Amino acid sequence: MNKAFLLSCLILASCSKTSPMPPPHQVSATKPLIKDVDLYVDYIGHMTAKISVAVKTQVSGELMAQYFIEGQKVKKGDLLLVIDPRPYQASLEQAKGALQQTEATLNYNKETTTRNTPLVKQEYISQLNYDQYVTNVLVSEAEMIQHKAQVETAQINLGYCFIEAPMDSVTGQLVVKPGNYVDSNAGTVLTTLNQIQPILVDFYIPETDLFTIQEKQAKGSLKLYVYPEPSHKRVFEGDLTLIDNQVNTSTGAILLEGTLKNEESLLWPGHYVDVRLILDEVKDAILIPSNAVLIGNNGQYVFVVKEDSTIETKLVKVGQRYDDKWISIESGLEASDVVVTEGQLNLYPGMTVSIQSEGSAQ
Repeated sequence: MNKAFLLSCLILASCSKTSPMPPPHQVSATKPLIKDVDLYVDYIGHMTAKISVAVKTQVSGELMAQYFIEGQKVKKGDLLLVIDPRPYQASLEQAKGALQQTEATLNYNKETTTRNTPLVKQEYISQLNYDQYVTNVLVSEAEMIQHKAQVETAQINLGYCFIEAPMDSVTGQLVVKPGNYVDSNAGTVLTTLNQIQPILVDFYIPETDLFTIQEKQAKGSLKLYVYPEPSHKRVFEGDLTLIDNQVNTSTGAILLEGTLKNEESLLWPGHYVDVRLILDEVKDAILIPSNAVLIGNNGQYVFVVKEDSTIETKLVKVGQRYDDKWISIESGLEASDVVVTEGQLNLYPGMTVSIQSEGSAQ
């Protein structure tokens, strides 16, 4: 009897105890960042020299000297290479001698014609002989023109023996070393000069983007940014300077070209880079951390903490990403909303949460 009574008391006591409430789910949340941001499109491009010159010899002979260091910068007018000038110097002297001889003959023929001019009028010499004197002057004048041209040609050929840089540039590898014979008819490229200040970036866009870019460019010059590394740690600014005049009918793409100052000479021709073309500026854009956006059956959404600490789900339309950390929200979110950035697992609408860290996005 006592045992039954004690058992009843224990049951009543256990029923009278209330089970403890679980602690609210902890999340991290933040308010959106309101900021002016760029509207952009991304492409893949490659760097190309502003001017690229394949250095070839215009005269044949022995390559006697090299006056530059391969891979180094040179200035316009710097002496690069010397082809043996001695044969061309000799040709120049020969042409000058022929010119002087013709000049002396011309002076003699002119004096002879001048002396005989009054004699032909007095019929001391025949008209035929006088005509021959005049003809000799004309022939000598023609020979003078010819020999002057030969002197000029010889001077040009002699000048070709001294190869100078046509612009400020960076030299490439010297393919033919000093001591070797070079033939002007062979078309051998001795070295290549690339102008990299400024430098160009070429990239192709689909024809579907062309109208928008043209429309934006009509309002003013468009900026672009070049990222030579996948991490986008380094960035170089330039301007869009060319939209090619024809779409490639095979690929449906069109060439665009940008110009960058490249003051530190860090960008190099042939380097593939990421290109970001800036089309416009968006005022007062709503930015939230990228990890706050989730994907569900109805599209992309975010969890928002209401004033009573309960969860609400909001469908959003996302825009562009910035620095791989931020994403713009085009619709579905207010600037005053508190968005969950961490702890979204197992959240559901109406659930009470505790915000572990809260603040405005920076």
